Amino acid sequence: MLRYSGMSLLSRSFAIATFAVGCCASQGNAQSYPYPNPPAPSSYSVPNTHSHNDYEHTYPLFDALSDGFISVEADIWLYADDNENLRVAHDPVADPSTLPTLQELYLTPLQNLVIQNNNGGVYADGTPINLLIDIKSEGVSTYTRLAQILAEYTAVTPGLFTTYTKNGDNDYTVSPGAVTVLISGNRPLDLMLSQTLRYAGYDGRSSDIGTGISPGFMPLISDNWNNVFFGDAAWNGIGTIPAATQGKLDSIVAQVHGEGKILRFWNLPQDAPSVWGPLFDADVDLINTDNLAGLSEFVQAQQAVPEPGTVVGLALFGLSALGIKRKYSKQ
Repeated sequence: MLRYSGMSLLSRSFAIATFAVGCCASQGNAQSYPYPNPPAPSSYSVPNTHSHNDYEHTYPLFDALSDGFISVEADIWLYADDNENLRVAHDPVADPSTLPTLQELYLTPLQNLVIQNNNGGVYADGTPINLLIDIKSEGVSTYTRLAQILAEYTAVTPGLFTTYTKNGDNDYTVSPGAVTVLISGNRPLDLMLSQTLRYAGYDGRSSDIGTGISPGFMPLISDNWNNVFFGDAAWNGIGTIPAATQGKLDSIVAQVHGEGKILRFWNLPQDAPSVWGPLFDADVDLINTDNLAGLSEFVQAQQAVPEPGTVVGLALFGLSALGIKRKYSKQ
């Protein structure tokens, strides 16, 4: 367990490593997945990879896992007349029963993989993943239901989720799990701050940088690219990144990492190597994409053999967060 305090942050590498390691649910096998014959997860993970709107792919979760992604994103809705189910979709629908549940697409398959691997992670190599849950419906009621569901899964499979225990104002003990859940979208700030025990972290925004909020509450900073890079720092993602854009990017990365948190941007100017490259080189922890195979191949091509003295074993604690550039080969 690690303890985070707003007054005394742990070193960036240790704190970030912890973050990345980090219904009565059925304990069935992969056949409980709602789509037939999903692709098998990769035998290794690929750092810096985040699957934006992951549920829109042919096989939600499993397409990302087959390309080694360490982070996936699901949008959820709570419908009042739907037995408190959390349905996964970008937009609301008239008949929620036509949509899959969060449990079907993500929670139960992840639980099954964690039980199957029995190594503290989701992948066969022990790597954990992040599950970013974007609340689309009303925040308090939706999060309250989600917290109940996460607690039920934890009762069946202890260690499945990273947990956060509040010790005092801005002071938390973090126990890493195989899946780190992060709450985005309609985030109920006051409710989450009031909880003594949480099974999810809070996704902050660029306006939260420098405010002293503990990474034990807010492990991640995410923002719309256009809300950050405008004016002299604007860039359309084509050609070489301008010096002003690069300078602002480097400054933000340094600030976020200095707080022991990780960083993600969405709505990138291009979902292509022209933008992935500068983000990877700047050590942005999670690179947003809809092109799973493309980003996975790109990141692997950028990997370099570790410099002398690099602790290769740290790979198990989330290389994307630590920014260690390592060459991976399939085994």
